[in-house]
Amino acid sequence: MATPLRVLVVDDDPGMRDGMAMSLKRSGFFAEQARGGEEALRMVRPGAYDAVVTDLRMPGMDGLQLTARLKAVDPGLPVLLITAFGSLETAREAMRLGAFDFLSKPFSPEELTLALNKALKSEGHLKAEEPAQAPVILTQDPVLGETLALARRAADSRATILIQAESGTGKELLAKLIHGSSPRRSGPFVAINCAAIPENLLESELFGYEKGAFTGATGTKAGRFEQADGGTLVLDEVGELPLGLQGKLLRVLQERTVDRLGGTRPIPVDVRLIALTNRDLQAEVKAGRFREDLYYRLNVIPLDLPPLRDRPGDLNLLASHFAERYARENERPVPELVPSFFAALTRHPWAGNIRELENVIQRCVVLSQGRRLSQQDLRWLLPAEAFEDLPDDPPESLVIEAWTPAASSAAPPRREAVAAATGTAPAGAVVADPQKPLVGVPMGTPVVLPLGLSLPELERFWLLSTLSALKGNRTHAAEQLDIALRTVRNKINEYKADGYAIPASQRGRDDD
Repeated sequence: MATPLRVLVVDDDPGMRDGMAMSLKRSGFFAEQARGGEEALRMVRPGAYDAVVTDLRMPGMDGLQLTARLKAVDPGLPVLLITAFGSLETAREAMRLGAFDFLSKPFSPEELTLALNKALKSEGHLKAEEPAQAPVILTQDPVLGETLALARRAADSRATILIQAESGTGKELLAKLIHGSSPRRSGPFVAINCAAIPENLLESELFGYEKGAFTGATGTKAGRFEQADGGTLVLDEVGELPLGLQGKLLRVLQERTVDRLGGTRPIPVDVRLIALTNRDLQAEVKAGRFREDLYYRLNVIPLDLPPLRDRPGDLNLLASHFAERYARENERPVPELVPSFFAALTRHPWAGNIRELENVIQRCVVLSQGRRLSQQDLRWLLPAEAFEDLPDDPPESLVIEAWTPAASSAAPPRREAVAAATGTAPAGAVVADPQKPLVGVPMGTPVVLPLGLSLPELERFWLLSTLSALKGNRTHAAEQLDIALRTVRNKINEYKADGYAIPASQRGRDDD
C-alpha cells in the first residue's frame, strides 16, 4: 500500500482548517494542521511534507511571508495559497515568492484536491528535470522586489548582467537565482573571485592553458570559460581585473571564443556571463582603472541590490529566518525573538549587510542560554546608549494551568483555565505535550499545557488522556467529561484514523 502524501494545512480559522484537513483525508492525503505561520515553520523540515496549503490573511505572519520562509527551508516544497481576498496583484506576488497556485474562497473540496494534485505533479517534474533549483531571496522591500522581477525577466536571455552592490548584500545569490531561473539551469554554474587569485595565475584560470605553455604546465587544462560551457560563468569582483586581462575578456565576449595560453586555435564557448562588483565601475572608468568599452559590454542589464540599512522591512524577516536556520543546524530549540531584540537590531549600522546579520544571529543562537533572544543577547554588539528606550518584552513564559477533575470528589469538575505567567508549574503538576496524550497519569493530577492551543487539539488531548486514566473505559470517560458515549466513540475513530494510539479497555471491550 502506497504511503499517503503528507500535507500541512495552515489557517487561523479552526473551522476552515478542520474542513480542509478532513477533505484532504477523504481524498487519501495525510493532513496535519498548524494554527499560523510561526507554528508551521516549527513543523516544517526539508522533506517533512509533500505540500503546504495556507491561508493568505492570518494574524502575525501572513501567507505571503510564510511562503517565502517555507521556500527558504525547503525550496522544492509546493505551496498553495487560499484567500477570500483574491486579486491579480496578490497572485503575482504569491507566484514571485514561490507559491505554485492561488485559490479564491469559496472553493469545493474537489477544486482543492485538483489544485494540490496539479502542484504535486508539477513539483515532481521540476525536481526530476531541473538540476539547478533557483534559490529564494527573502524580502518585503519594494525596491529589491523590482530588482528580482527584472532579474527573472532577463533570466531566459543570453544578455550579460552586471550586479553592483556592497559586500554582503547577496550578489552571488542573485546570480544563482538568475541561473536557476534560466534555460541554462541544467548546465554548469561556475564562479571565480577575480580578487582572490594572483594576477600571474588569473589568466590561466580564466582561459586555460596547453601543455608546455609555461614552466610547470605538464598537461592541458580547460579554463573557467570552457568549464562553464552551456551554463553560466560568474566573475566576482570583476573590478579587480588587471587592465591587460580586461582586453582579453572583451575579446571573449565579442567573439565567444577563448584562446588558451600556448594554444594555436580559438575554442568556441557558449557561456552566459554575470559580473559582480562592489565598486562603482563608472568611477573606475573615469579614473582609468577600467576599460570603458568593457564596461559597456558588461553593463547590458544592470542590477543593483540595496544595502540592508535601506531595507528596514527585511531586518526582522531575515533575523527570524537565520535564527530558525541556525537553531536547527546546531540542534538548539528555535528561539522566540522578542520586541526588544528586533528594536536593538535596528540601531546597528550593518556595514557588512546580510552576511554580518547572519553571523550575529548565529552567534546569538549558539550562545543563548534561554529559549528566546532579547536585547541582552546583543550587549556585545551595540554601545550602551543604543539600549535606551527599547520596548518592554512579554513575560518569559506563558502557560495554561489546568486540572483534570478528581473522580472521587463530590465538588463539581473544575473547567476554568488559569493563565500563569511565572513559567513554573504547581507542585506535582505534569508539563504535557499536547501532541502526546498522557499515559499512566491518575485523575486529579495538575497538568500544564501551552497557551494558544486550538479547541480540537485540547479536545483530543483531554479525551485521550482521560480515557487512559480510566483504563480505556469509554462509558466512564463519557460520564467524566459530560459528553455522549456516541461522541466519544466517533472521536476515537477519528483519532485512530489520524494515527493516534487509542487506550485499550482493560475489560477487553471497546464499547464499555
